[in-house]
Amino acid sequence: MLACTSRTYMSTPEQILCGVCHERPATHHVCNANTGKSSDFCAECFETSAPPEVRQSSAAVRDAHCQYCGGQPCAGGTDFLALVTGVQKQKFMCMPCSMEHNRFVRQQLQSDASGLSQQEQLAWLRKLDRDADEHMKRWVSERGSR
Repeated sequence: MLACTSRTYMSTPEQILCGVCHERPATHHVCNANTGKSSDFCAECFETSAPPEVRQSSAAVRDAHCQYCGGQPCAGGTDFLALVTGVQKQKFMCMPCSMEHNRFVRQQLQSDASGLSQQEQLAWLRKLDRDADEHMKRWVSERGSR
């Protein structure tokens, strides 16, 4: 299930109520990208009624740090570069690391891989993912020593 979870609602005059108990204000919004259906949960009902994978994903987002520098993440979720190579994982980055990572990947993607077979393209993307991680480790190390 692909889901967006734990979007915190701000207080409004028309407070959204939990779709399970219909009593407490909703604090979590969960949407299933496969079906287009969404649900609103209060904190208590989220813990008891939301699917386990959604609760785990929510906890991962809540507890996340930038995987490169350890800072507060501003971007994160499914690592799409890894996903196209068949690996499902999450990646979280702070703004400076996200911008540098995206710059590096965009630069590398300017190479023409159209003459490669599908298997060679997958290998090239796996290498790009590893190269981007190595670049980010060096970049953070150099940035920290300035």
